[in-house]
Amino acid sequence: MQKSMLIEIVRSLNKKEIRELNKWLQSPAHNQRQDVIDLFHYLCKNLTNGDEYLTKGRAWAAIFPKKPFDDAVMRQVMFFLLKSLEAYLVYTDIHEDEIQTQIALARIYRHRKLEKSYRQAHRQGMEMLTGQPLRNPYYLMHRYFLEREEYEHRINITQNDLVNLQELSDALERWFIVEKLLVSNGMIAHHMVYQKANYDPGLIRQVLEYLEQHQNLLEEPGIAVYYYAHRTMTNIEEQRFFDGFEKMVLDGQDEFLTKEEMLYLYRIALNYCTAKVNQGNTDYARRALAFYREGMEKGILLVNNIITRYNFGNAVAFALRVRDFDWAEQFIERFQHYLDERERNSIVNFNRSRLFFEKGDYNKAQRLLLEFEYDDMLFNIIAKTMLLKIYYEQDEYDAFESLLDSLRIYLQRKEALDPVRKQGYKNMVSLMKKMLNLGPHAKMQRERLVGLVRETQPLMERDWLLRQLK
Repeated sequence: MQKSMLIEIVRSLNKKEIRELNKWLQSPAHNQRQDVIDLFHYLCKNLTNGDEYLTKGRAWAAIFPKKPFDDAVMRQVMFFLLKSLEAYLVYTDIHEDEIQTQIALARIYRHRKLEKSYRQAHRQGMEMLTGQPLRNPYYLMHRYFLEREEYEHRINITQNDLVNLQELSDALERWFIVEKLLVSNGMIAHHMVYQKANYDPGLIRQVLEYLEQHQNLLEEPGIAVYYYAHRTMTNIEEQRFFDGFEKMVLDGQDEFLTKEEMLYLYRIALNYCTAKVNQGNTDYARRALAFYREGMEKGILLVNNIITRYNFGNAVAFALRVRDFDWAEQFIERFQHYLDERERNSIVNFNRSRLFFEKGDYNKAQRLLLEFEYDDMLFNIIAKTMLLKIYYEQDEYDAFESLLDSLRIYLQRKEALDPVRKQGYKNMVSLMKKMLNLGPHAKMQRERLVGLVRETQPLMERDWLLRQLK
């Protein structure tokens, strides 16, 4: 019983849902069995008391204290409670979506041939849809289903008059296009993370060509933003696509899309900027920082009121990259409370150490870094890299060489690290080793090494290496 679907669902309920379900189960329209009510009460009362209270035997004793245990009856009670819970969840999901409710009502009235009721339900559905601000896949889907209901209604009345086939076709086309873009973008994003995942793109090439031939479709905000997102992901060298995408995302697109959809688009933009910065284009650090500023001010980068350690660290990193120390310091102070409490101190100290390092306060930075302990391998690599730079700039060459060897071994062992990032750090270690072995008067060797630093791809800490070689 502990691992049953029933227990899983009850565990997921909040206090309001439990109150509503108590009313739901009391209604004869939804349940006519007292044992189902009793089981629900028992489960809600004992969920936090440990798995030993979630056995069939204990539940039976609470529901039927004077009857011998009967597994078949117990299973039946569990089944009826499960079905009642599922019916409640479906009802609340549909009922909370007023437009979906109106579409269902329009369909019901159409089937019953209630002309006046159908007209009212359909009109109200259209008014609700056009009156709400979203212009996303949700909007396009419901627009199609409302047009579908109107077509079915008209065609059943007369076949010798105009019907809304053009409107129906346009609505279907828009809905299909935005969904195809969404799925295709998901394929690309997943392949970037998991190289073994190879997908058949299907009709996406034809969809993109069609959009470029029918520019009026790009006036639909939901279609346009996912089109530019796709072009940005697949044409990283063509800045014009990112320019269009950036403008749409930062210039009020959050009025037309949900917070979850905006977070998805921000991730695409930030991944693009990060790739560009890693190629040596510092201007994209400023552009990434604009996304972090907006994303935090509007709460887009907060999920369940929590900012991930990666977004927190990346925001600080880009601010330091453009030497906006004041904003980085204000960001750490202002938004640290949105970090998960269990890792807050480590992440705050880690990012403060980066700020101290970039401001040249190596003693404070080194003290925090040597105290830093975290199970995240990327953070550990960044921390070791900062220590390497401190050791080198303070002429602590023995410590520098020892840590360099330690980092080289660490990178070899970490197979889970992203291959491109891993190679970038390996190249950094190799070039740092060459830099350490340079003689004080080896002018030609130094010039060759400068050229190698400029040409090596991928490479972490390129700017720092070039500064040291100068």
